[in-house]
Amino acid sequence: MLKAIASVSCACVTIEMAAMQPVAAENVPTPLVATWLAEDIGGGGVIDNLQSTLEIREDGTYGGMAGCNHFTGTFSLSGKKITFGPAATTRKMCVPAVMEQERKFLDALRSELTWAVEGTKLILAKPGGAAAMKLASMAASAADAEVTILVPGAGTVDRQSVRYDCGGKAVEAEYINAGPVSLVTFTIDGTFVVASNVISGSGAKFAGGQYIWWTKGDTATLFDATKSEQDQGIACKPAS
Repeated sequence: MLKAIASVSCACVTIEMAAMQPVAAENVPTPLVATWLAEDIGGGGVIDNLQSTLEIREDGTYGGMAGCNHFTGTFSLSGKKITFGPAATTRKMCVPAVMEQERKFLDALRSELTWAVEGTKLILAKPGGAAAMKLASMAASAADAEVTILVPGAGTVDRQSVRYDCGGKAVEAEYINAGPVSLVTFTIDGTFVVASNVISGSGAKFAGGQYIWWTKGDTATLFDATKSEQDQGIACKPAS
């Protein structure tokens, strides 16, 4: 797996939809109908904490998040062969590493492919059998898990939950302090984040995955490291 990127680039807010020719799919096999998360693309792995997803639907349509942009289209089946038709995509720009994974992901879907579901995995293969992409069922990995961390000498654990309004989105953050360890957990856009306290000039700054959670007083700012260096973040205020 590749490490999460830290480099940044410009962001573009223009949205453009590509032309799409409808392709009907009949009798889509039940095992194929799911939302799949890319674990490997062309043998090159994927970026940690960046989700490229493919949703295959029983009505013959597909869609998902390529990494930076959402996409949708239709597909057709012929036995074990699957053909993804032209996709309509948004045209947002993210940092170069994110855009590169998105390009590889969408290019793989444009290839001539065969499919196979092996347990909780979907294998999309090129002619000749080489894997174009390996994906995992997101439903299979959706079960909750409990993690216990022992902090030597901490004595007690202080937990405090605060509800915020982050640009119209309700976010509940839980602050966890145990001796030298300070964490915050929250869910944003369906992604559960555990962020650890890092050095900051003022306030309390937490980093986890692609996100930075920075508190000052009773407010917080949420930053996305995949966006532009000029990104001002999302202001979060305590919810009434």
